[in-house]
Amino acid sequence: MNNNVAPDEKLDINIRDISDISGQVAVGNYINQINIENPSSEALIELMKYQDQRRKFNEDILKCYSPSTLPDYPPRLREFVTENRVYEINQAMVYLNEHRILFISGMAGIGKTTLARALVETRPANVPLPFWFDFAKRPGATLGDVLEQLAGYMNAPQIAQFREEGREAGLDDINRLTNELGKRESLWVIFDNLETALNNRNFHDPGIDSLFTSLRDSTHQAKIIITSRTLPVLADGGSLIDILEDEKQELKGLKTNFAVDYMVKNGLYEVEQSQLEELTSSVDGHPLALKLLIGLVKKFGIKDTLADLSTFKRHKESTIKIARRLFDKLAGDEKELLEHISVFRQPESKTAIERMFTATTSKDAVENLMEKSLLETDHEGSYWLHPLVREFAYDDLEDKIEVHKIAMQYYLSIPLPKERTSKEDIQPLLEAHYHACRAEDYNKAFNIMMDNNINGDLDKWGNYRTLIDLCLDLLPEDHFKDKPLLNIEIHSVLLLDLGNIYIYLGKVEKAIKYIQESLSIYQDMNDRQGEAGALGKLGNAFSSIGNVEKSIQFYKDAIEISKEINDKQNEGVWLGELGNVYQYLGELEKSIQCQEDAIEISLEIGDKANEGCFLGNLGIVHLNLGNIEKSIEYFQKAMKISQEIGDKHNEGNWLGNLGLAYHYLGEVEKSIEHHKQALVIAKKIGNRRGEEADLGNLGLAYNDLGQVKKAIEYYEQALVIAREIGDKGNKGLWLGNLGNAFNHLGQVEKAIEYYEQALVIAKEIGNRQGEGAQLGNLGLAYSDRGQVEKAIEYYEQALVIFKKIGNRRGEGAQLGNLGLAYSDRGQVEKAIEYYEQALVISKEIGNRQGEGADLGNLGNAYRDLGQVKKAIEYHKQALVIAKEIGDRRNEGIWLGNLGNTYRNLGQVKKAIEYYEQALAIGKEIKDPRIIIFCEENRKLIRS
Repeated sequence: MNNNVAPDEKLDINIRDISDISGQVAVGNYINQINIENPSSEALIELMKYQDQRRKFNEDILKCYSPSTLPDYPPRLREFVTENRVYEINQAMVYLNEHRILFISGMAGIGKTTLARALVETRPANVPLPFWFDFAKRPGATLGDVLEQLAGYMNAPQIAQFREEGREAGLDDINRLTNELGKRESLWVIFDNLETALNNRNFHDPGIDSLFTSLRDSTHQAKIIITSRTLPVLADGGSLIDILEDEKQELKGLKTNFAVDYMVKNGLYEVEQSQLEELTSSVDGHPLALKLLIGLVKKFGIKDTLADLSTFKRHKESTIKIARRLFDKLAGDEKELLEHISVFRQPESKTAIERMFTATTSKDAVENLMEKSLLETDHEGSYWLHPLVREFAYDDLEDKIEVHKIAMQYYLSIPLPKERTSKEDIQPLLEAHYHACRAEDYNKAFNIMMDNNINGDLDKWGNYRTLIDLCLDLLPEDHFKDKPLLNIEIHSVLLLDLGNIYIYLGKVEKAIKYIQESLSIYQDMNDRQGEAGALGKLGNAFSSIGNVEKSIQFYKDAIEISKEINDKQNEGVWLGELGNVYQYLGELEKSIQCQEDAIEISLEIGDKANEGCFLGNLGIVHLNLGNIEKSIEYFQKAMKISQEIGDKHNEGNWLGNLGLAYHYLGEVEKSIEHHKQALVIAKKIGNRRGEEADLGNLGLAYNDLGQVKKAIEYYEQALVIAREIGDKGNKGLWLGNLGNAFNHLGQVEKAIEYYEQALVIAKEIGNRQGEGAQLGNLGLAYSDRGQVEKAIEYYEQALVIFKKIGNRRGEGAQLGNLGLAYSDRGQVEKAIEYYEQALVISKEIGNRQGEGADLGNLGNAYRDLGQVKKAIEYHKQALVIAKEIGDRRNEGIWLGNLGNTYRNLGQVKKAIEYYEQALAIGKEIKDPRIIIFCEENRKLIRS
């Protein structure tokens, strides 16, 4: 055996809290340019025939897509468009040769949808039937709705994998779509009636905005055709198209000769040419107006109709206003029904339409409206109004409040699924709430929310934006100054709820503003219980940004008031929250006392739900103390209560915490098993925040198993959810953990990028703890890169923050990291000073795991100084603690370090014994770092 051993390899410990932790256009193989040199209906028909013939050679391509439902295009309409819109079709085709996005604008009823439908017939031979999404039929459509439809059309289920994962769609899913579009040679995607997805000129759904921004900016080969009355303004301030305003494809009315021909073919063949021309000019060739005129002439005669038009013209009325007058006259006896139907904001069944019947409504009213082309249908049970017709009808509806009440009652009569797991399951309730607000029955709308736990469900599913909209509908325009729509108590509750939501979204300044307004109202009313609740919520807000001094005071104030009014339940709640803050500060004995006091209260009043929560909180405290077996006992007790009372939400939470406990024990397989069970529950009940946490914790577990790429996958999934639900705090957390993962892979530059992103978020939302954690992570990264001076700068910045916010655990971690840095610089005595300071803090706050790490690092330092016996003493103390708290991973680490120390003493046999013991633990818990460390050192000794 060669006794000349290689230099020591230290297995040092870095303490980190787990919680900190335009493309090129391809236009087809057979027709490269589409341009009719002499536009005519005959030439257009020939082109369409030619394309149909060539499609036979592309059947394999065309069969790869599931047909999208296109608007009806009956022969008469096709003939009309072919004859009357040939110039516009040719212009659009030429434009599509050079551009990816065609935007068709124009006034309501001008024929934008029909032109888009006509373009489908002229598409290149290798382009399948396009995807078609009509926003007018899907009011309130979200990004997920659009992507799900596209996934089905493209037979690309990965685009809609967010549905299987039980989450909302986000940027990553948009990227999957654009990546897939980039792989397809020729594809058309049509978005119809886009104006119904806008509030003024901005998208009402940020996800839809992101979709169109990506379709504009990303490289893909799809042709995007959009119809809209107005051109949207994107969130980045840009436009969907890059052409000048006067170059837009603005659709005008029909030319006179085409319009006259259209009217003749639709029954006005006995009317004189000059009269037909007068009809056309009166409405500027507007297609919907011409359609209405044909019906009016048939019913009332040409003279009567021209007389009406002459009156309108004298009053210089616009085309749209004239169309409205014509609509009023044509609607006739069915006008009342049209007005009632107009309150629906989405396509509805015939049952819903019939709910709008009155005593005077004809039984043939629906059929009559369809014959007059005033009511649209897909012939599959859904009915809706043309957007312009809906506008006309709703404007004329006088008893809006009463009709909205009828709609509200209809939606409340719709049975809901027994198990509600997504927003779609409660859509009838959301519609009922909408109509109650429009009926100005705000009390009913509030009761719909409360009685059906809509706010609880939406909060659980992460639909915060929908929840905000529901609350805003119940508030006056100026939430703080205008007279409340509801009584002052409910008004204050809504302000408090909005504040709570804004905390989750990381908009803490906004949250504080709403909560303080609510607090002021409660104080003015002398509502002590409400005052305590608002004070407690302010505690939550300041706690979320690391301002623990303020949060402690608010919690203490809330507790004091709860005691004064003998509100035992809320006294317990705020004691539990106060205990959580003390835990954050590392004052674990105080934290335990708070949780035990809270448990005593819950037992006294029989509050099983909160008893379970406080037991779980105690489990977390003992986990941080390193009393892992005890923490498991508490988590199991908490989980049992959750199971007894049917609280699946907290059952999943405690399963996840059990997973973390087993993780600390080094039983990573068991940890993964618990996290997966928790994930199943979170997905089943739609708990988006729980799902996010479980995915992130699975990432931690796989990272410790050395399966770093798998860990990255889980972190990225957690990050997607954080982005979708607006959870900025955890978005920073997962970015930081991604940085850790890439650091482990040796990709330090990429790790630094992630840490810097996480640091920016922490600063944005005022999360001082997160800021300190990411500064510490940056220090570790620069240390790994050999830039020890820079690492020390980051550790010192982090240390300042943790001292300032009173986070003793974080302070100790950064002192330990500074010790490691000075050790790397060869300044071992200075390293020892930092380790000793860290050890003092660990002992003071009862952090047993940290105490063991500090002792172990002191052992390594004294070994480097050649004081081997002292090193062995410290390593053995660290080993004792690891065994006492059941920390198998650190037990293996300190056994390995003892092996190194005895090797330095030349006691090879004893060194091998320690390596063997450490290796056995490494294999047991499947920790690749311990296994590799021990095997390599054994080889060095035996070589």
